[in-house]
Amino acid sequence: MNCTMGDYLKVITPYLQSDLVSPDALSEIRSLARILPPLPLAFLECRLGYGKSRVDFQVNVSPLSPSLPEILLKHPTWQTFQKIYQEWTEEKSFLYQKVRNIWLEFDVYGQSYLEDTKLNKVPVPCTFLTLNNENITNYQELIKIVFSLLNYPISSQIKSNIQLSIDCLTAKSHISHIGLMLSRSVQEVRINVNEIAPAQVLDYLRKIGWTDPTNTLQSYISNLSEFVDGVCLSFDIGDKILPRIGLECSLVKQPKYEPRWKLFLDYLVEKGLCTPGKQKALLTWPGLCQKASIPDNWPSNLIWGDIVMGANVFSIFKRRINHIKLVYQPNTAIEAKAYLGFSHNWLDIDYLNTNKLQIFEV
Repeated sequence: MNCTMGDYLKVITPYLQSDLVSPDALSEIRSLARILPPLPLAFLECRLGYGKSRVDFQVNVSPLSPSLPEILLKHPTWQTFQKIYQEWTEEKSFLYQKVRNIWLEFDVYGQSYLEDTKLNKVPVPCTFLTLNNENITNYQELIKIVFSLLNYPISSQIKSNIQLSIDCLTAKSHISHIGLMLSRSVQEVRINVNEIAPAQVLDYLRKIGWTDPTNTLQSYISNLSEFVDGVCLSFDIGDKILPRIGLECSLVKQPKYEPRWKLFLDYLVEKGLCTPGKQKALLTWPGLCQKASIPDNWPSNLIWGDIVMGANVFSIFKRRINHIKLVYQPNTAIEAKAYLGFSHNWLDIDYLNTNKLQIFEV
């Protein structure tokens, strides 16, 4: 029996509290995960507010990822992705030089996928490319990457807005990700700007044409610098800069070693953006697990891998909070989302003994 992403999900399911991922949401994620090949890094995207039970799913693909199942490759969007992926894995290709990794994001709310699903039920992901920033030198390269994803011409206005988003970057900031919302019926490009100081966010947004008639974003931004180590700004570019923006807030260390996680979540609870139950569940998420702790649920492909690797290799699943995203749109209630990461790693015992603090700092 072939191993799937569903087998990896089984490993971390015992550590998911129902406050964060309800049984219904978990069932939807499972139905999707059973279609996907086993991939070593994934995120659960959880809404933190009251009455917010939706959970979306993201997976990371690499040049060494297993092949996609035939049921997906029958869909035209997946066929386009497969062409992109194949170019990316060729060392002399443009995408190989410019793109560090690829993320697939699935909007799974209200969906149920079966292994023998019909074509119109095949999950279609939004696709995000993580850029090699040192290799992106100009606007034309970004446009070429966008066109590779869309496979059709984009409007001159979108090109102009992408150019403006580059021209207005602050001294230290850079475009870290480009995304195409292929699962949604819109021609928009998602841009992520990383390493931008919270105090510079509003000025940057105004320069690229974003407007906020309510002027309420400032009240949230002004407090972020005391809680987080970094902010990544995300926004969508169409014929104009769309009103909905995201602020991805991250901390270098995990809650056990970083008290500001609790302080940040306290702030979100105070603002009504996170429930106390979800705060508690989120803070207890980080950790490690091995085959010995869950022998019945350890994926079959990893059992064979452990045998091949031998006694000098340590096999673990690691759970961490990657970041919390604040989603803001004028005249709409702000929303907070947490990105729960889980990954499988084979670690060399000698490396583990040398870097124990870094590995176990969760």
